Amino acid sequence: MCTSILTSRRGETPRLPAEPMRDELRARIAYVAARLIVEHDAKEIHDHTRTTDVHIEGLVSQSAIDVFDFSSGCRLAGEQSDEGYSLFDYDANQYVDLNLDGEDFEGFDYATGTRYTGEVRDRSVRIFDYGESTDFEYSLKSPN
Repeated sequence: MCTSILTSRRGETPRLPAEPMRDELRARIAYVAARLIVEHDAKEIHDHTRTTDVHIEGLVSQSAIDVFDFSSGCRLAGEQSDEGYSLFDYDANQYVDLNLDGEDFEGFDYATGTRYTGEVRDRSVRIFDYGESTDFEYSLKSPN
């Protein structure tokens, strides 16, 4: 079997073969992508798979991301470059790439070696996790 070696912009090699992304990280990515694309403030995103609201707050701008997930006690932070967003997942102590293209996005989780794609339509988010070969649905909740 032939496996290719992938390298991040930071020169790191992800773990292979791919594993599913962690639920908590997937929810944080959905939150950040939705906030960037729909440009609305929100403090929660509903995870339809786990049927739970995830409380997340922090800075989400076109130049920088710094959010804290109060539900899991983890931070996700980074900056935008010419190649997209390079985010550090403090939970896994690894990087996650996030690239936007209109209402669509894609990225790579270096902790699990997993590629993901997604789309934001209004406040609804869908992420396809290649490590699990499954779609996951989220809804950005309106601020109170």
